[in-house]
Amino acid sequence: MNREERISWDKKEFEDIHEIIKNKDSLSHYDFLRIRNFKIQNSSPEKEEHIKEITKKAFEIADKNILAAITLLSKELDGVGVPVASAILAMKYPEKFCIIDWRVIDELGETEKFKGYLNSPEIYERYLLLMREKAKNEKKGLREFERELFERSIKKSLNNKKRKMIKK
Repeated sequence: MNREERISWDKKEFEDIHEIIKNKDSLSHYDFLRIRNFKIQNSSPEKEEHIKEITKKAFEIADKNILAAITLLSKELDGVGVPVASAILAMKYPEKFCIIDWRVIDELGETEKFKGYLNSPEIYERYLLLMREKAKNEKKGLREFERELFERSIKKSLNNKKRKMIKK
């Protein structure tokens, strides 16, 4: 989508949201998220049919070809990079895929190894294989293992913030 198309889409999106909410006395969760995403430029001009077509293809090939599935999602859907593509697959198949996130990478102690993960399906594939291996070694499900690392990172971050506040 070029600049002019995006400007046109943004204008139409604003008008569409306005039409939906102008006579409401409150917002639904969907309305709220749509406005929020519009404001932070996190909206996607993707059409429902295209999303269905691409996700169906990705789901069909995900078992056989991780790289192809992540590449398809991240290259064919507007606003979808590798992290969102990984979230799509992880939510569909939590026992086979995990979400790539800098916090988990940091907890793994692998920041250098996975540098550039935001736009690299190849890095995601290596990350996923490592996560599967580590989860198996820990005798945990992939989602359980990933979530533990994520939560550990969040706790560390909160503890660091508390320490900084105490020092002030």
